[in-house]
Amino acid sequence: MADANLFTMLSAYRPGSPATPFENYCTAGLAYFLKRGQRMLTALVSDAAGVREPIALVEVQPRIADGGIPDMILTFEGGQRAIVEVRVDDAVPGDTAPLEQLSTEWDSAPSLVMLGPDVENVPSPWQGLSWLQIVEALEDDTDPLAQQYSEFVLRDVLGLGQVPLDEAITTNRLYALGAGAVRRTFADRVRYVNSASRPVGARYRYLGKTFALDGGDMEYWVGIVNETVPLGDHYHLMLASKERPVREAVPQPRATGDWKWAHWTGVGRVVRPIAPEQYDDLLSRLK
Repeated sequence: MADANLFTMLSAYRPGSPATPFENYCTAGLAYFLKRGQRMLTALVSDAAGVREPIALVEVQPRIADGGIPDMILTFEGGQRAIVEVRVDDAVPGDTAPLEQLSTEWDSAPSLVMLGPDVENVPSPWQGLSWLQIVEALEDDTDPLAQQYSEFVLRDVLGLGQVPLDEAITTNRLYALGAGAVRRTFADRVRYVNSASRPVGARYRYLGKTFALDGGDMEYWVGIVNETVPLGDHYHLMLASKERPVREAVPQPRATGDWKWAHWTGVGRVVRPIAPEQYDDLLSRLK
């Protein structure tokens, strides 16, 4: 398999793909280690695809005629192929029908593998693969890049660990922290999307996750809210509910004055790294 430059792969992005740049970044990193032939990782992905042959070719966002742009296509030495759908945030699933239709048009039907935060509720005919399994496959690799990628997946994709304020407003980590918390608290009852105001001078009025429960409307939000207007450098970690009362209610913050949401609660100004336990505390106030 041809050598790959990690940084060239990470800088590449195909416009028109349904993937976000962040999702593409995660996919390109994974493809790099598959191209290296990392033993445990290739065995994991091959097993998910139901193929017992080495991977011969790894393609990120290849354009397949009119069939769209898959996140990744793997070609094995015997010619069998696998389409890999990569999801870093699977609470509002994308449409997989075009890829499923594409798979029926090839001479040999490819395997369908869906990589996401967990392997539960993966729709048929897809086979599930989790990001945590990717981390476990790389944990014994002594390559510093493999260790850095594993840490990146744990913190920036799965939302595990604390997040300093400067990283919360400049990376995906706050989004991941919120997604991990609502999945942990509400399991398959929840749908969620990223939600942030337009940045003004690298400051935000609010930044977090809007979510819905039990198939309802997007009536809940959790994240950080700027303390002042005009915007300053201080933020509060808060939960908002459009209709449902919350415990330990506080007044609506000024920076969200245009919201018509009645119920707010918070844990105060962010002065230390934001921890998962703080999210768990806020979300418990909805129970």
